[in-house]
Amino acid sequence: MINKIEKKFRGAVKDKDNRDIVKGGSFAFINKVAGIGLNYIWTFLLAHMYGSKGTGAYNIFQTVFQFFSNFGKLGYDTLMMRETARYNAVKNWRAIRELYFKVLRVNVFAAIVCSALMFLSADLIAGKVFLKPGLAEFFRIGALAILPFVLHSLHVDCIRGMKRIFYFGFFQNVLTFGLLAIIISASWFIIHDRRVPVSVYIISISVSSACSFWYWFNKTPMSKKKIETMDENLTEENSHEKVVMSEKNKIAFSLFLTSLLQLIRGWSDTIFLGRFGTEEDVGVYKVAFKIATVTSLTLTAMLLTVAPKIAELHAKGELKRMGIVAQNTTKLIFWTSAPVLILFILFPQFFMGIFGDDFLKGNVCLIILALGQFVNACSGPVGNLLMMTGKQDLNRNIVFGTTVITVTLNAIFIPVYGIIGAAAVNALGLILFNVIPLLYVKHYYGFYTFDPKHIFSFSRKKFLKQDK
Repeated sequence: MINKIEKKFRGAVKDKDNRDIVKGGSFAFINKVAGIGLNYIWTFLLAHMYGSKGTGAYNIFQTVFQFFSNFGKLGYDTLMMRETARYNAVKNWRAIRELYFKVLRVNVFAAIVCSALMFLSADLIAGKVFLKPGLAEFFRIGALAILPFVLHSLHVDCIRGMKRIFYFGFFQNVLTFGLLAIIISASWFIIHDRRVPVSVYIISISVSSACSFWYWFNKTPMSKKKIETMDENLTEENSHEKVVMSEKNKIAFSLFLTSLLQLIRGWSDTIFLGRFGTEEDVGVYKVAFKIATVTSLTLTAMLLTVAPKIAELHAKGELKRMGIVAQNTTKLIFWTSAPVLILFILFPQFFMGIFGDDFLKGNVCLIILALGQFVNACSGPVGNLLMMTGKQDLNRNIVFGTTVITVTLNAIFIPVYGIIGAAAVNALGLILFNVIPLLYVKHYYGFYTFDPKHIFSFSRKKFLKQDK
């Protein structure tokens, strides 16, 4: 039995695309595990130093911060990831450089405006939206982090577009959360103030942003001299391709709306809990949510590799290879997610108890959220597949519909059922968010990313038979 499994694995890895998935996904997975481990250390320290109330206050700050930061990014980070992958496939670094500097100017200006708006509206948001005036100082301090956060997002996605997944994961996860954990541990011996976590976040994201900027300019062909040496590798067809910014702006705007809607859908539970519940409720719920996301850990890791790969294969017109990559990725995600789900269902009290007795009331939340994350994982890269293949408007419309449903249900159930209502709505939203694009992928490309008939096989031949 073991020999058969080993033979199948070796046969699958011989395939170039599968090898790319495994190799890139392994680097991403290692980085993601390290990043999540450091994230949980950060959450653990936050929970034990500041309790469920302090954890809740920090997460409410993150909700507001992410909202304003999204307007600072305006979808250009995702655009740069997609276009960098596309241009890099044909070695057209002159186009990447031209697009990058145009995007950089827009992002810097937008980030500064958003930072000012968050600072000036702090009292209004804290008092009127969350009914907790004491949170205003969190928002004012945190506004300083918007510019470095936006620039960090831009540069790490550029690095991701080059398929340098190890460095992307390091800058995105390991470095940031590592600094958070180290600095907050050191701060405990110096000052005990509830504003410390936000201040620590500003320092960490600023350092990470500076490091990702340095790598982008010094370890990639961004300098004019390097670009000139690469120009001779361009084909005649690609050498005259110019960056039409009006077209890029339309794509970025669609990606921005999608990102904004995803943000609203993903954080609406925190907003309603923050308004109708206590800071303790928010703290317990967000810890349960962070634990549950381990169920889809492989998904988030594999997407780092698969998204630019899909963009590259689509640009080359190799749709069958694209389908094989999507299906094989989903199978790998399924088999690594199922055991985690079982553990969370059997031992929720153990996992919640790690963070303290205050968090034990989130046991049922953890089970519900983990089920939703499992469906999210088993669906594979459906949203990314639509966005990376020119169907970003369709994906945006799907996100809009699921966001409206999720926000409406949160408004109805959270005031009555609290954290249990929030968990149930979150799980339902994830199911809708994945099943609908799953059907559209089948409609446009003729395959399901998750196909139970071939869940045990990573064979290219079986996929091609199914395609016929």
